[in-house]
Amino acid sequence: MVSQKAVSISIVVSPETSPSTLFGLFDVLSSVGIGWEKYVTGEPEMPQFNVKIVAASSDPVECSGNVLVTPHLGIDEVDQTDVVIVASLLVPASIPLKDYDQNTLKWLREQQSHGAIIASACTGALVLAQAGMLDGLEATSHWAYRDLFRIHYPGVRLRLGQNLVGTGHNNKIVTSGGTTAWQELALHLITRYCGIEYTVRSVRFWLIPDREENQGQYAAMPLGIPHNDALIERSQLWVADHYADPNPVTTLIDQSGLPPTTFSRRFKRATGYNPMDYVHATRMEHAKDLLTKEAHNIDEIGFLVGYEDPASFRRLFKRKSGISPSHYRRRFGHYRFARYELKS
Repeated sequence: MVSQKAVSISIVVSPETSPSTLFGLFDVLSSVGIGWEKYVTGEPEMPQFNVKIVAASSDPVECSGNVLVTPHLGIDEVDQTDVVIVASLLVPASIPLKDYDQNTLKWLREQQSHGAIIASACTGALVLAQAGMLDGLEATSHWAYRDLFRIHYPGVRLRLGQNLVGTGHNNKIVTSGGTTAWQELALHLITRYCGIEYTVRSVRFWLIPDREENQGQYAAMPLGIPHNDALIERSQLWVADHYADPNPVTTLIDQSGLPPTTFSRRFKRATGYNPMDYVHATRMEHAKDLLTKEAHNIDEIGFLVGYEDPASFRRLFKRKSGISPSHYRRRFGHYRFARYELKS
C-alpha cells in the first residue's frame, strides 16, 4: 500500500562509514515518489520517505576516505523513527567494534524497543552484532568478514550466501550483503512500505540491476584471522601446495601425529573449516582462477584441482559458488572484460 505519510528513515553515519553506501541509500530512498514523477511522467510529487542522516552528534563527521559529512541530526534529536539503517563500514576484517560509540549502540537498542525496523548494509551488521541485536538470529554481511563474526560474534547465524536476510519478530531486523547489495535493502524497504509499483519505478529510474544471485560467486577464500596453532598452520601451508593430492586429509592427519578426531577438532577451531571442507575451498579458489583464463576447458580444470570425476567437480562447484563453472567463466572470464580495453 502507498504510504499516506512519509516514512521516517534515519541512516547512521560514523567515522568508519563508507560514503558510497551512505549516499547511495540516501539518494535512492529520498527519490521515491519524486524522481520518476518529476523527470519521467510529470505526475504530482509525493515523497514516500523522509530520509535523514544521523550521527552521535550533529557535528560534521569525517568518514572513510576523509569525506566530510554533516548530519541532519544528532541521535539525541531523534525521539523515534520508523527505520534505522546502519550504512556499511570500512573496517579491518580481524578486529571487533569494541570502540564503536556506545551512545549510538544504546540508541539503536532504544529505537528497536520503540518498534523501529533496524537494518544494516554490508558490514553495518557488525554494529548490530556489537549492540547484541543479532544474538541467536540469522544475518548476512560481506563474505570477507566470516571469521570476524565466527570468532567475536559467535551468536550470529551467518547466511553469507544471501544478499538480504530478514529476521526477528515480523522480520524487523534486516541485513544486506556485501558492498552494492545495499540496493537490495533499498528495494526491500520501498516494496515493504510503498508497494511494487514504486519499486519498479526506482529500479528503472536508477538502473538498478537484478541481484537475484547469491554472494557465493563473488566470494574468495580470505587468509583468515591468524591463530596460534602452529601445527594447523603447517597443515594449511601443506594444503596450499598439495590441494590436488588424492587423499589430502589422510596425509594431514598422518603428518600431525594426532588421532583423527583430535586433529579435526583443532583444525576446525583454528580455521572455522573441517579439514576436507578446507581442501575443497582451496581447490575452488584455484578453479575460479583457472576459469577466468582460457587455457583449459572445464573438465581439465576439475582434474587439475583434484577431481577425477568431472560431474562431481561441476556439482560441488555449483554448491559452493551458487553458479556452474561455465556460468562463472562467462561472468568473470577475461573475455567479458575485453570491452573495457578501448582500442585506438
